[in-house]
Amino acid sequence: MNTPFRDRFHAARKAMIHRLEHFWPALPLVAVSRDVPPGLVARTAPRLDPPAAMPDQARSWLEQHGGRQEVQGVLRLTRPVTVDPKMGLLFSEKRIIWGTSDTPERERGPRFAGHLAAPSRRLPGAILLHHVHGDNFFHFFFFVLSKASVADAAGLDPALPFLVGEKTAATGFFKEALEMGVFGSRPVLVQGRKEVIAVDEAFLVRDFFLTDAIMSAIAERFAAPVGGQGDPLLIERKASANNGRRFRNQDAVTALARSKGFRPVDPGSLPLREQVQLFAGAPAVAGAHGAGLTNLLFRRGPCRVLELFSPGMGSPHYFMLAREKGFSYESQMTLAPQGRAFTADTEVDLDALDAGLERLLG
Repeated sequence: MNTPFRDRFHAARKAMIHRLEHFWPALPLVAVSRDVPPGLVARTAPRLDPPAAMPDQARSWLEQHGGRQEVQGVLRLTRPVTVDPKMGLLFSEKRIIWGTSDTPERERGPRFAGHLAAPSRRLPGAILLHHVHGDNFFHFFFFVLSKASVADAAGLDPALPFLVGEKTAATGFFKEALEMGVFGSRPVLVQGRKEVIAVDEAFLVRDFFLTDAIMSAIAERFAAPVGGQGDPLLIERKASANNGRRFRNQDAVTALARSKGFRPVDPGSLPLREQVQLFAGAPAVAGAHGAGLTNLLFRRGPCRVLELFSPGMGSPHYFMLAREKGFSYESQMTLAPQGRAFTADTEVDLDALDAGLERLLG
């Protein structure tokens, strides 16, 4: 099966399954939840003009997100529920409550049969921190830890535990964050990948996407210093990087950056505590679009950012992060992609990079 046909086939299959799943008996979230005082706060997501160098995929996401209505705060479920392990969808009396994950437009695939049987565990109460991609470094910070920050700010009973999915809890960065005390004194419980848990009093958290307030709250959890002084950083894209997107001339890129005084780093190979300290002190950061740029949230001072995009894929999230934090930002497109769009290897234009690094240094 060729790639375009395969992609269309899987898109059609998912759409059909999604439609069939909505025949399952359901309950509206609004009928079974109440705002936790002081209540939900609403905002309109800002509209941002994309930089000239940005993949079409990222431009499309940015256009769709700008102007969306978002809410932040905590909802308390007014009846006992069972929690699905995949993305945290809730059921009550065997009926699904659509809209209870943090990606309602993509909700699908719960373990329907698991909610017909007796649950494996029952909790008197829990704050739900599920996210379908919680095992991704970026998503962990902005869909899991962000909700923990909102929940704590709401003043919920400190005895209420956080409940996270096993995919998230199995990652090294989650384990390191837990050891660093990022979740505070609140208990943290883990839900197995196939485990359906009953919760008598469940709390759903809603948060705005990529705000400075949320990033500051997360940075404080990691004790990131304010205005740290350190080296400008080049984020390397190693051959072992997840999702590919390697630079075929990475050695030349690294050598050029070194000659300008940039320190090459591979964040994925470093302990989380060291990543916090490095990026908290970085006055300038250059590197490929990817999870390593998530560490920009630890910089609590001026910063200049250069993001290198592969032409075939990318999101605008690090552009949004930089704008929200008041960082200087520019981007460049890499060249000559080889392979599928999402994982293609490319080459960096060294002359353009040379000029960009000079601008980062001011």
